[in-house]
Amino acid sequence: MLKCSTPVGESMSDDETGQAMDGNVPAYASALVFLGIWGLVLAGLNMFSMAHPTYHVSWGGLLTFETTNAAFGEAKDGFHFEILGDTIFIAACVGLIALGTRVVNERNNVADWAKGLLINDTWPALNDPSLGGGQRTMAAWCLLLGLAFYLYFGILHQGWIDVGVYSVTIALMASGFALNHASRVPPCLLYTSPSPRDATLSRMPSSA
Repeated sequence: MLKCSTPVGESMSDDETGQAMDGNVPAYASALVFLGIWGLVLAGLNMFSMAHPTYHVSWGGLLTFETTNAAFGEAKDGFHFEILGDTIFIAACVGLIALGTRVVNERNNVADWAKGLLINDTWPALNDPSLGGGQRTMAAWCLLLGLAFYLYFGILHQGWIDVGVYSVTIALMASGFALNHASRVPPCLLYTSPSPRDATLSRMPSSA
């Protein structure tokens, strides 16, 4: 049986948790902003035929699961804008950013939130395991490697929408976020419950 040092129902203080990457902002709000920005970047790259070296993405076909038209076509030369598909996709990305930003503003200032993505207690753990233990150091490296891997293949090989690149990037980033969260869980004490045949003795540590 586990006995946590932080009582159930009580949240950890700022001193106990440190400064996380997104502060007190809900994770889904940050995700909405990131997805919206990422979508706008992909839309821009796709219009200039830089998202993939061999094919062009039709957002209309992709979002409708190819009900209206094919999602992937031959690569276009130069600038290519699909009035309906690109407009709807860009509008959806802007909507995600607006929704996420509104939630961020309710909990924190957007400028402080953005600053906290770079200045926090996660990145210094890259070379200092004492800041949050081995889990946070591994988390920082997974996040950094995932971002670097995606940017490397995107910039040098136009692999911005490559499935193989996504699979590696998502695995690294997901591991990083999971480890970063796990490194902030309050410590627990392990103890054994007393035997039903022994109602007077407990084997719980005296310090618990």
